Amino acid sequence: MKWLLWKDFRVNRVVFIAALVLLIIPHALVAILIWRAVKQPDPAGLFGPSSFYSLGLLQLVFALLGGNSIAGERFDRSAEFLAYLPVSRGRILASKLLVSLAAVPLVWLPNLAVLATAVACRPSVLPDADAVPLFLSALSTIAITGITFFCVAWLFSCMLLSPTFSVCMGVLAPILVISGIYWVCDLLDLKEPRSWLIIYWYWGLCLVISVPSFLSGTLYYLRRVEP
Repeated sequence: MKWLLWKDFRVNRVVFIAALVLLIIPHALVAILIWRAVKQPDPAGLFGPSSFYSLGLLQLVFALLGGNSIAGERFDRSAEFLAYLPVSRGRILASKLLVSLAAVPLVWLPNLAVLATAVACRPSVLPDADAVPLFLSALSTIAITGITFFCVAWLFSCMLLSPTFSVCMGVLAPILVISGIYWVCDLLDLKEPRSWLIIYWYWGLCLVISVPSFLSGTLYYLRRVEP
């Protein structure tokens, strides 16, 4: 199992390097602004927006991991070699999932730590109790978007030979969901739909798409004759 994990990590090493770069850049820019003594009543408050920006940007990493998980091996023809090894499909999938899950703490823990520090240093980020649900809903929306990225990209990666197309479909899925919600609102002539209604519909539709996509892709791969 260890060699499988190492193989999958090596295949996705560029993705993890990109994740580290995307993690560092937003906070590094804020640190440079503070170092250059930009006029700001409380410079530590700048790390709150940078954390949200970094989290949102880093969700693309999950689309890359999902889209490259299986289609990447078919693309470079290493799937042919893997198919002849005495290793079960379940172990292969478990290794890919573990490597993908390793990106979760890399993406979330540093940003949440920076965000918590920013809130502690600048309580005005959450001026009252009414801001807490909005704060949590933003984090939930980012997380659900990342799940959708991964699951839809995983489905297409299990079925296709192109990791690029798989990644694109994973990224496109949430965009189509939110576009469809606003299109329905416009069709029903809802001039000012409540934001919470849109958020709930977005969460629900993303989960409805994500869970079947992941399960369908997994079952398809387990039954597919490789390569």
